Amino acid sequence: MNSSDAKNAPAGRTAVTVLNVNDDPATLYLLSLTLKQGGYQVLEATGGREALRLAQGRPDLVLLDVHMPDIDGYEVCRRLRADEATHDLLIAHLSSVSVQREDRVRGLAQGADAYWTRPLAEDELLANIEALLRLQTRARDAVRARDRFLSIAAHELKTPLTVLRLNLERAVEMVVNDADAGGAMGKRLTPAVRHLTRLQTLVDNLLDVSRLSTQGMALQVDTVDFSQLVRDQVERFQAPARSANVTLTAELPDAPVLLFGDPRMMEQAVGHLLSNAIKFGEDRPAKARLSTHEGHAVLAVEDQGVGIAPEDQARIFRRFERVPAPGRFEGLGLGLYLAQEIAAAHDGSLTVKSALGQGACFELRLPLHRTQRY
Repeated sequence: MNSSDAKNAPAGRTAVTVLNVNDDPATLYLLSLTLKQGGYQVLEATGGREALRLAQGRPDLVLLDVHMPDIDGYEVCRRLRADEATHDLLIAHLSSVSVQREDRVRGLAQGADAYWTRPLAEDELLANIEALLRLQTRARDAVRARDRFLSIAAHELKTPLTVLRLNLERAVEMVVNDADAGGAMGKRLTPAVRHLTRLQTLVDNLLDVSRLSTQGMALQVDTVDFSQLVRDQVERFQAPARSANVTLTAELPDAPVLLFGDPRMMEQAVGHLLSNAIKFGEDRPAKARLSTHEGHAVLAVEDQGVGIAPEDQARIFRRFERVPAPGRFEGLGLGLYLAQEIAAAHDGSLTVKSALGQGACFELRLPLHRTQRY
């Protein structure tokens, strides 16, 4: 964007990039000129495949023609929505040929945020783009406001929940030691402690997510025996596994598996994977297997439960996403999101292999050696 273009940009707004996709050279040139005069940075693509490649750079808006020689605009839009890296891009169709009602319905049904037809005056095109960007800004502001609220609410709830849990646990110990009253009272208090623990976990997850959204993930790095960490987490989850009629086992190497990372964050990631396996295990065994491969510690957590359809396997790692499944599975849809973010913060990865009715295997890979700073 040159200096004259920058003067036309709305005051206080950072440069906005538009990916202009059109196979007609004259139309491509005129649209790009209009966009540049409106203060936008412009990328150009003359076909669907080139548009898919350039969209990986995450422009602020994709201005997409419908008719192109290789892949039409409808299919480009569908692929962008299906790709985890580009699923949330702003996409607007702009066509001078497909101008019927059915064309607009099809374009919007394939995932476009807007469908405009030419002829369209320059000022009207720019006004439509500005309106679409304003809607996106409002949506992002709403998400930030939600995250701030969750952070405050989770922080305020954390202390009273901790105090209440400690007092309930003391009460359980007292009635258990009282042979006369322990039976009936213990049966009432033990479920209360269990549900309070679950509530505290949900609040902790909300707090972690809100911190991640506002501050990023700050790691407290130390040397970690990942094998011992997994062993401890499997032991910790034995009680909830028994409650769910799931036999939880671990297959661990004899020698320590040493790596550098944040022990608390790693415990949290492993805990989320074990909890997920127990929740969806359907009374069948679940296993955690740890090995090393090509410079990585590889933790595979397998269950034999309901499984995940291929089309759902990307979105289960998003915030507040829960995949419909037989039965009633409670939760906020944060565990896998947090586990993946923790893996990424350690320069690792979290993936899943699954099919409906055939269980799932989540694979957490963490580097054994890392030279760059956390």
